Amino acid sequence: MHATLALGPLSLPTGPILAMLAALLALEFAGRAGRRFGLHADDVWNTSLLSLLAGLIVARIWTIIQFWPVYRDEPLLIVSLRPSGFAFWPGVAAAVAVAFAWMVYRALDPARVGASMAIGMVAGAIVINISLFLTGALVGVPSSAPWAMRNFSEMVHPVGLYRAAGLLVLLALLWATTNVERPGRTIWLAVLGYALVHLVADAFVRDAALLGAFVQSQVLALGVAVVAALALAREAATFARRAASAPTLATGASTDAVVPADPAHT
Repeated sequence: MHATLALGPLSLPTGPILAMLAALLALEFAGRAGRRFGLHADDVWNTSLLSLLAGLIVARIWTIIQFWPVYRDEPLLIVSLRPSGFAFWPGVAAAVAVAFAWMVYRALDPARVGASMAIGMVAGAIVINISLFLTGALVGVPSSAPWAMRNFSEMVHPVGLYRAAGLLVLLALLWATTNVERPGRTIWLAVLGYALVHLVADAFVRDAALLGAFVQSQVLALGVAVVAALALAREAATFARRAASAPTLATGASTDAVVPADPAHT
């Protein structure tokens, strides 16, 4: 659909450019959210950036090792930035491990950093799904709806835009409900919202992988949504008990920044 972006005389690849934009947007939102949770923006930025870099490096190395005969014969492919050239789960494991190690080293609150990063990841996911739509990497089923969009010779559901719109609503909700005393709620709200977006939008994905008679991603999203909803209920009950034993806690739910402003991230 739109494999390249034209900027004057330049023609830039859509996927990598929007991936970099997504990363920058995620880092910026995570840093700003961190300040709302009483953290220094630099701490959140550094944790998120180290986590991202570790994940990408390990994901790339894992793929190179897995398909070494191919890369041995064509070594220039080692520096290719194609999305398929990154092993997802090894990258995620490395990102989580490095983030946790850095938080321990810096004595940071994992819950508040995690909540900040969750907001950042939702922001980044908005751009990623727009990229999937523009590049045609995510195609919807045929549609005659007024908002259907052309994919070559047919009109289809713009699934990437459905996801992006849902995630934008989720981002606004997370930002509006930030509570410095309840970072766990933000994390589980982000997980629940992300799962619900996929549960609804993925019904319109063309050639989706099936689990029996059901779309695999929707089954996974439903399971994650149930777990997140139960976790939210537990978090609310725990907070209510703490508030009852310490009445001042209930009035300490300010979302205002509680650390000095960081000029580099304002």
